[in-house]
Amino acid sequence: MKKLIKQPMVTGGTLFIVLLLVGSFLYSALVEPPKPEKMLYDSNGDIIALAPFPPSAQFPLGSDIDGNNFMLKLLEGAKFTIGLSILVALGRIVLSAIGGYLLFLLPGSFRKFLAGLADTFHYAPVTIFTYVLIAPVVMTFSWSYSTPTKIIFPMLVLVLISVPVLSLYVQKELDLIAQKEFIDSAKVMGGSHFHIFKAHMAPFLNPKLLIIFIQQVGQVLIIFAHLGLLKVFIGGTDVRVLEYDFETGDATTASFSMSNEWAGLIAQNFQYVNSFPWMILAPVTAFALTILAINGIVYGLKASPTYRRKKKKAKASSPSYTVSAESFELRN
Repeated sequence: MKKLIKQPMVTGGTLFIVLLLVGSFLYSALVEPPKPEKMLYDSNGDIIALAPFPPSAQFPLGSDIDGNNFMLKLLEGAKFTIGLSILVALGRIVLSAIGGYLLFLLPGSFRKFLAGLADTFHYAPVTIFTYVLIAPVVMTFSWSYSTPTKIIFPMLVLVLISVPVLSLYVQKELDLIAQKEFIDSAKVMGGSHFHIFKAHMAPFLNPKLLIIFIQQVGQVLIIFAHLGLLKVFIGGTDVRVLEYDFETGDATTASFSMSNEWAGLIAQNFQYVNSFPWMILAPVTAFALTILAINGIVYGLKASPTYRRKKKKAKASSPSYTVSAESFELRN
């Protein structure tokens, strides 16, 4: 652990994510969101600007079309974006570790059959599958489901859809560890399957699972971004009527994220990318910095010499012999 703390990329990335999460939870629990301001006034009471406002001292990252401070919206949505991605990644790792261990215990023929089925998920478009399963709950029939349902159900889908592939990976790693000589020695000594896994295999598997867990957090964030572009917002979708034609009965609607998660903020403001670019740059920058922090943690973990042993080459001192001419005698 001390070696990991000394890694600046691991420490910096972890602090960035932890501070975002803690700040988001504290803001939602202790601070009442300010009322949006659609107009700004000068000291004389004259209107000087209409929402959305560009970045300024009052609005460091600008505002949205309703006059909400974009920095506060990003802070509020961090717990949904980062927090839920961590929970999804954790669920994937836990279930995959159990699934991989069960695959490892199965007979060879049955294991190959299940591995062949799981291997097909390597080529499956995860975003499309997730969209088909999640869209009816969080978008089409969003009005008929409660907010917890619109959060928990997508999380379960995102967890289960990647368990087969990760279980196959864990099973292959266990197969490689099982080929080591000390595993054969443990079997000869009468160790049970679970004891061998816990005492001898887990120490080799856990560092790899930690790296996979961090990588999965980044992958879930990317899936969130893809779903946001498809108008599927984690936490529910609020559909608003912007314009209504009384003659034809046609209505112009727009989708808004109910939880302020970052992918939803990108998607709902994408139409303003040319007119008000800060409304896109703010959530995109937050996404980019978070994924950069995650990649930094992964890089630091891989570069950490956790079990590196320094081999010291012993320098053998060869004795020097001095031979004088008097040591030789000529005999007839």
